[in-house]
Amino acid sequence: MSLLEVLGLRVAYPRRPGGHGHDVVAVDGVNLHLERGETLGLVGESGSGKSSTGHALVGLARPAAGRILFHGKDITHVSARRRRELGQHVQIVFQDPHGSLNPSRTVGRTLAEPLRVVRGMSRRAADARVADILTQVGMPPETASRYPAALSGGQRQRVAIARALVGEPELIVCDEPTSALDLSVQAQILNLLLDLQRRLGLSYLFISHDIDVVRHMAHRAAVLFRGRIVEQGPIERVTGHPGHPYTRALLAAVPSVSGGAGT
Repeated sequence: MSLLEVLGLRVAYPRRPGGHGHDVVAVDGVNLHLERGETLGLVGESGSGKSSTGHALVGLARPAAGRILFHGKDITHVSARRRRELGQHVQIVFQDPHGSLNPSRTVGRTLAEPLRVVRGMSRRAADARVADILTQVGMPPETASRYPAALSGGQRQRVAIARALVGEPELIVCDEPTSALDLSVQAQILNLLLDLQRRLGLSYLFISHDIDVVRHMAHRAAVLFRGRIVEQGPIERVTGHPGHPYTRALLAAVPSVSGGAGT
């Protein structure tokens, strides 16, 4: 049984009140599967439906049709309480680390909140877990007392990754997690994600417009074009012997392609 299965997923957004025509379809009939410890790269241009797919998995977008199975159980339309419980197992890291962290809360308070509220941990136990997870993402434990504005972009993204990890999830949706960062910092964050996967056995749905980055990170890739998957398979085949013109166009847009996680 796959860790995650997506069957015929359709995501549509209503037009503004008073608008004419049908809803805007962002994702149309997407089928995916993800195994334990695997990274599936979801690649395509802006507007292809990548983020809408990832947001549907974590409950931030409501599917119009299709099913999402986690450990074989249907989580497509679960209650708010069940969604909070699922947050311990399925998390997301957003593109913008500044916008994804509450500027009025210290890092420690942000990271400890799900431990206190969902798991019922004592303050002491939660603080210990926060210190441990900050260390795992390459940040000193005293970062817990700082506010996001006092951190660099790369440091904030490390904190965002720590927030995703603090509840010990099995699956993390990485939604363009490095595209807002400088090139040198991007490489550090990508390598951190790879290291965490090796150490913790994590599964990633890695969303990116950059097929070169996807090849570096992923074992398999799915190429999205206008809400539909046009190609899917092992990373070596999709990027080494692409069968669809759109995939070939994405590859032609980068000067070179490095070896991937699946090699």
